[in-house]
Amino acid sequence: MRIAILSDIHGNADALTAVLDDLAGRSVDATVCLGDHLSGPLEARRTADMLMAAPIACIAGNHDRALVTTPRDRMGPSDAHAWDQLSGAHIAWLKGLPASLTVGPVIAWHGTPASDLEYWLETVEGGRMRLADRDAVEARAPATAIGPSSLLLCGHTHVPRIVRLKSGAVVVNPGSVGLQGYTDDAPLHVMQVGAPEARYAIAEQRCAGWAVVHHAVPYDTANVVRLAREAGRPEWASALESGWIA
Repeated sequence: MRIAILSDIHGNADALTAVLDDLAGRSVDATVCLGDHLSGPLEARRTADMLMAAPIACIAGNHDRALVTTPRDRMGPSDAHAWDQLSGAHIAWLKGLPASLTVGPVIAWHGTPASDLEYWLETVEGGRMRLADRDAVEARAPATAIGPSSLLLCGHTHVPRIVRLKSGAVVVNPGSVGLQGYTDDAPLHVMQVGAPEARYAIAEQRCAGWAVVHHAVPYDTANVVRLAREAGRPEWASALESGWIA
């Protein structure tokens, strides 16, 4: 089994196009996307149209959930910008997204099995993210039986990582397709990848276990940087252009 893993597009249709073009030259059995597809000051409608037309199994992230459960006047700026671009068909698609997905030995969530708002492989400390302690990672693992052949997928933090559990299962975060830096206030912290390339991963099941390769795909960021600046989001423009928060 060979599976392509995408996550956290955040309305960046240009980055999604680059990833799908890169994937077209590779052979995979399935493609999954781990949520937060549309929220942001970019091109939510175009991104939704691409995903709805593609053979990609998508699950809901916390921002996808917010788009269909939060009144427009209570949305944050990223969700509100996306909402204003979406049609009834797009909203219906979002409402139909599951919170998790199982394909053979592969189980996917946006955050952790318990919450789409929780970081699985990271801990916030001193305003920045770091790799979580092993006990914390293990405690966030699913209670269901898993073993050395299990591939567990998560997104949400935008940080590409591979962590092996004591059970032998592998947890993979593919990083973000569309946004290589952000700030959050729950608690206040910053994430910076340090490069603007679109990220995704490919995992291949072999006799000795899962072989995982992270991919960083360059694309022309001029359009998305312009959109972010026009929307009054300089922190997005900086992350999109450089992978750093200015």
